[in-house]
Amino acid sequence: MAAGASIRYGSDKKAIPFANTTLLQYTVARYANVFSKLLVVLREQENSLPDFLPSHTEIVYTNKAHYGISQSLRAGVLHVMSDPWLVVGLMDMPYVKLKTLECLADRMENTTAAVVRPRFQQQFGNPVGFKQQCYSRLCQLSGDQGARTLLESGTFNTEILDVDDRGILFDIDTPQQLQEYDELLR
Repeated sequence: MAAGASIRYGSDKKAIPFANTTLLQYTVARYANVFSKLLVVLREQENSLPDFLPSHTEIVYTNKAHYGISQSLRAGVLHVMSDPWLVVGLMDMPYVKLKTLECLADRMENTTAAVVRPRFQQQFGNPVGFKQQCYSRLCQLSGDQGARTLLESGTFNTEILDVDDRGILFDIDTPQQLQEYDELLR
């Protein structure tokens, strides 16, 4: 999901330099290494399509991103209603390890749970896998909490995926965080 306004960052986070590319390119490429179908949710006003994204990437536009992350999530979910699973990943979380994404994909294929949620040292993070049975509830969310309220409600059977990856906890909201995380995680 990449439809945020980057207000706290002060400029468009998608375009900031990161690991010899942009933050958007880097994060999408990371997910492309593991998942065969990718959706990037953008604000409707962003009509300059990045042509540097992997070929199996689809762009989904939302004109409701200003209502909060729940509406970006809804736009993506509505686009994949027939898919058995979806992974909600955030563009501003580039430090998630490939191994974590691989483990998440594997657990989604081999669990009876409706949600697969990664955890590092007793702290939950992103990305999160949701089975199709969760989609209608995801579409009912509102505001800027994303799926957190649904996850904390205990509505769906959740499998916890313990990972050795503190990158699942760090999203980049400010230039200072980018510098701090870069120093901490590299």
